[in-house]
Parts: sequence; structure tokens; C-alpha cells
Amino acid sequence: MEGTAFSIEEATFDASLLPEGSRIPGTVAFHRAVTEYFQKSYASMGGQLSVVFAAGRIEVAWEPATPEPAGPGAPAMASIGPLLQQRRFDEARPLLETLLQLEPEHPEALYNLGVLASEEGRLEEARLLLRRAVIANAGDTHAQANAQVALGLAALRQEDRSEARQALEAAIELEPHNAFALRSLGSLLVIAGALAAGIERFRQALAVAPDDLVTTFNLAQALLELDPGEHSDEADRLLLRVIEAQPYGELANKAKDLRGSIASRDLRAEQPEGLRQDAVSYCLQALQLFEGMEQQRFMAVLSEVAAIGQGGLQINEPGTSRSLKTLPGSSSDLALACLIQVGM
Repeated sequence: MEGTAFSIEEATFDASLLPEGSRIPGTVAFHRAVTEYFQKSYASMGGQLSVVFAAGRIEVAWEPATPEPAGPGAPAMASIGPLLQQRRFDEARPLLETLLQLEPEHPEALYNLGVLASEEGRLEEARLLLRRAVIANAGDTHAQANAQVALGLAALRQEDRSEARQALEAAIELEPHNAFALRSLGSLLVIAGALAAGIERFRQALAVAPDDLVTTFNLAQALLELDPGEHSDEADRLLLRVIEAQPYGELANKAKDLRGSIASRDLRAEQPEGLRQDAVSYCLQALQLFEGMEQQRFMAVLSEVAAIGQGGLQINEPGTSRSLKTLPGSSSDLALACLIQVGM
């Protein structure tokens, strides 16, 4: 028995076949009900069934349980894989194209050619290849989720937020702990203005991959966009985590700039006509302190002050006083905040 594949528009699907409350095309309930309908329809046939929703269409593919003899794709991918890992794309592309001619629905060839097309800006071609890759990878949850993520990113690059969201949500449904899919969907939601929903996705991504610095930065940025007054302390701790883990580079510079904006806003304290003079004095003292200081001691001072800052600093309480292991005497919380600001 041969496999089958077909595509229909969501709007033309006979909604009367679905339970009440799940008949509106494009909704999560509709997608779930349609998937269950086809699963029941093909249950007696065995094999592998894939139901994918993309760009307002329902893509259905079924393959019989008996595997076909391995084609030339397996040994071919063994030689193509290392080229892709080494980013020798000009050499890998013609081999992938040849493989696709031999096996028109080869899942790895479709996926890798789709990703290459997306990276090179050939987005319409990329989306066509990746939609086919989603179907071709039926039965391999991880590979199908990766194809959905790649499709979502290609759609987002082409400013098709609808398909991008559908693809990323489908990836997460396949793999709820796919950190990259969660982060990508979070970014999409933030771009769309759904800050609270995007923040929730970023938190889910960090729960899976707590050391992901890009997600950490994105969460901090989204928190400040949502409510800088309420979330500044949490955002500051997240940004400090990024800087400590990766002190140099583009991401670190972005984190430092964003952290500087938090400190600048805090230091203005209810004085609309200008900066607090005590804060200006402390900043000048910090500049003098750090000038000529050895790098090793500078990092020790900054790390200790930053660790204290993670617990929150009461910059508007003049009576506060703290002692440091790396500096003599004691300092107010405002003075420590200025040390952080100048040091960063």
C-alpha cells in the first residue's frame, strides 16, 4: 500500500464533523479536534500519520507501517553532514539538491535546503521546502519540531506573523521543552505587542535552558518594556547574570547599556530638573577610585558590589551603610549603585 498526502484549507473543512466549541478555524481547539479526527480515521490502517497546520491550510500525510528499502539518501547524508557542520554550504548545497532529485521527499534534504534558503534570504523558497520537511518528518517528533521552528523563523523573516506563530506553537506542541521554540515564540509575541505572553514563554524557555544568555537578556528587555518601575530589580539581576557570564561581546554591550538605563532612571529620584548632586559626587569618586586600578582588583570590587546589588539597593535611604571586603571603610547604598554604574 502506498502512502498518501493532501492539503485542504482550514475554512473548507467540514466543521460539523468536530465537537461543538472547536469549530472555529485557526484556533487551538480546532487544530486539536481536526488532528483527533484524522487520527481516528486512520487508526485502523496503522502506519505513521502527520497533521500539520500552516498558512491557513491542513497538511495531512500518511505512510504505511512497512518501511521501504533504504534509498541512496543514507550514505549521501553521511558525507553531506560534515560539510554542513563545517559551514561549507557551497559544497553541501549541490549534493543536497542531487539527493532531493533522487528522493523528492527526503526529510533531511528538505530541511537543510530550507534552512539554507532562509539564511540566504530566499524566503518563499525556504517556506515551501520547510512545509514539505514538516510532512516528510512525520513520525520523528524531534525532527518535525525542528522543521516547524525553521518554518516559523522563515515566515517571521518574511513578516508573516500568522504562519510564524502557528509553526512555533506546533513545534512546542510536539516538544513542550524545546527551548529554542519557546524563545522564538516569546520574541514573536513581544514584537506583536503581547508582552505578558512573551515574558511567560521566555520564563518557560529559561526553565528548560537556564544558561541561555539570549533568553535571559530578552526576558529582561521585555520586563522593562512591560513596566520598568515594577520589574527593574528583576531585570537588573538578569542583565547582571548576562554580563558576569559573558563580560565582552555584542550581547554584553547591550546588557550594559540596558543596565545603565535602569541606573540612570533610578538616580534621577523625583528631581525632574536634573541629576541628584549626591549621586554626581559619588560617581566622580568612583571614577577616581577606578582610575589606575589593576584589572584584577577592579573585577573583584565590581563583582562584590554587583553581588550586593542583586539583593536590591535602597538608594533613597541615606542612613544605609555597608562594608566591603575589597574596599576600606563603609559605603551607602547610593554610593554602591554609583560604583556599579561607573564600573559598567
